[in-house]
Amino acid sequence: MTQRVLLIVRKLNIGGIQRVTINLANVLHRAGHDVHVLVLKGGDELLPDPGVTLHYEDFDKAFRRTGTGLAYDLVTRALLKPVVPGSGFLWRGHYGGRYLKQFVERLERDHGPVDRIIARGQGAFETVWSWQDPRFWQVTVSWPGDYGSRLKGFYLKRLYDGKRVVCNTPNVREQLEKQLGHYDIAPSHWATIGNPCDIEAIRAMADETPDDLPVKPYVVHVCRLSRVKRQDFLIRAYLKSGIEEDLVIVGDGPMRESVEQLVDELDVRDRIHVIGSRTNPYPWMKHARLFVLSSMSEAFGIVLAESMICGTPCVAVDAPGGIRNVLINDQRRLIVDNTIDGLAEGIREGLRHPPALDQDPELIERYRDTRIMQQFLELPTT
Repeated sequence: MTQRVLLIVRKLNIGGIQRVTINLANVLHRAGHDVHVLVLKGGDELLPDPGVTLHYEDFDKAFRRTGTGLAYDLVTRALLKPVVPGSGFLWRGHYGGRYLKQFVERLERDHGPVDRIIARGQGAFETVWSWQDPRFWQVTVSWPGDYGSRLKGFYLKRLYDGKRVVCNTPNVREQLEKQLGHYDIAPSHWATIGNPCDIEAIRAMADETPDDLPVKPYVVHVCRLSRVKRQDFLIRAYLKSGIEEDLVIVGDGPMRESVEQLVDELDVRDRIHVIGSRTNPYPWMKHARLFVLSSMSEAFGIVLAESMICGTPCVAVDAPGGIRNVLINDQRRLIVDNTIDGLAEGIREGLRHPPALDQDPELIERYRDTRIMQQFLELPTT
């Protein structure tokens, strides 16, 4: 039986949440479902298959265009946000939920009943938190940091109490359950569903041959250049490993300038190549000898699954999040101490004795998009 599914994402720029949203939209569409993607803050760097319907609706701008909304925005910015730090989403999400309800009503008038609604990422459901509907599931890809004050509990209650929550790894769910329990917050429903990967499409894209693929053997890191991803840590561990292979860093972000500066300061521009973001990073994954992840924390680590799909084993530091859920079986031995020495040794070990990925198909098959799609379609909506 076909369904009409609405997916909600904050932006469609290049990133893990966005890529996973597009993967889910595409597999649902190819299975014959009517799929709509609501984008709340713009972006078109990643786009779904042509048969998926995109909707761009900025609820904040729409509200500010009204007299009431403009006054509301000025008051919250000038008075409430400074007095109650971190509360901006409360005011946005309060009216954002109302705008989402109206959007769904318009969508149903034009296309027919919507069977299920899936919002991915905290940036999305913060924007619409006030809307309650049994069809609405919010996909959480991380837990909200350390325990805080009663004010933090008040914020979390708005986002999670009585809500239907999907976590993308068992570890994220365990941490989130502990934190919400600390504040006596109880979602109405829980589910754990991994991130979908279009295995055949990833492998086909990996077979492309960009002109700037390195000729010399290399290890690769594909990530947003940010403080959490710790490219400075990665670079120092790579140099300490003493390997002959080059390091290729694929990605962009707020830390790019400092990463480039560090490479220059260490005078290793001939060995470490920061090539920027790529819409298709998979050829760099496929041709690398090893994928290296240095994140301070990693909610899921979709790049780990994608690298293994491309046939390239991974080494990662033992950081909080989903890394231990992704790197299992023989790959688990390349989860290393969260130190520069630990990662350096992991890089050496991964090159000396790489896991035989082709002998463990379930390592990859558990993320096949059709499997993940079915789990989402079976979520209760009553």
